[in-house]
Amino acid sequence: TPRGGGIAIAVATILAALGINHFAPLNAIPLMLIVLPALMAILGALDDFMSLGIKPRLIVQFALASAGVFFCVYESGNNQAPEIFVIGALAIIALVWQSNLYNFMDGINGIAATQAICVSLIMGTALYQISHDMAILKFLIIIGFASAGFLYWNFPKAKIFMGDAGSLFLGFTFGLIAVKTGIDSIKITIAWLISMAVFIVDASYTLGIRFFSGQKFYFPHRSHSYQKLALRLNSHAKATLLVSAVNLIWLFPITLLMASNFLNPFVALGLAYSPLVIIAAKLKAGSAN
Repeated sequence: TPRGGGIAIAVATILAALGINHFAPLNAIPLMLIVLPALMAILGALDDFMSLGIKPRLIVQFALASAGVFFCVYESGNNQAPEIFVIGALAIIALVWQSNLYNFMDGINGIAATQAICVSLIMGTALYQISHDMAILKFLIIIGFASAGFLYWNFPKAKIFMGDAGSLFLGFTFGLIAVKTGIDSIKITIAWLISMAVFIVDASYTLGIRFFSGQKFYFPHRSHSYQKLALRLNSHAKATLLVSAVNLIWLFPITLLMASNFLNPFVALGLAYSPLVIIAAKLKAGSAN
């Protein structure tokens, strides 16, 4: 099965975003959100076809993340705040981690594309409720539809794999939008953390277990929660649909209740993450068994 098909998501998203900016410039999508993810997609495509080493990958990722965070901080007008350097450094690390964890989670048919659709739906709705940011809403709609177009070729049976071109693009794009929209709002930041909770918990918990148990965590493995779930169910499709159900039936309502001020943001975060951590522990994510 060929890989690198995720470049179609990046190309479709970029062309549609540029088209909107040209033909409907009111509330145009910031060029930073188009150019930097495009460069990340190129990095992913090069890795798909040339197998780049980890060092050049990380150097480019940190450079793109640094540029993205710099622009977000500059546009926010809070670049003189004394704590902004700490916040900026944490945002850069989080952005690089978000890009790579999305890549780590792209391991069974359809999971990365359906996650993109779910995140676009959840955050598009939440951001409309909280900030009425139409430019970001348009961008999320584009990402969701581009991912749906790719999903036809990747689910339930994969005719083509997304590869790093798609997974790095999606992870970085969502992370960059999260930094831009959440830099001045703890509520929006937590909404992003909830909407992406399945991927964040699974990747972070698995890596943590592998690291602290002395495993070579940087080597390929099949010990993520979603991979173990697919083995138990003997089906990629069932595991992917179950992940989507968690997104839509559990995380979506929590995000909306928080966005509507019915839930305290930190209570909502706890409600979203606690069951996912328990599930990861029950499935023995990170363990070789």
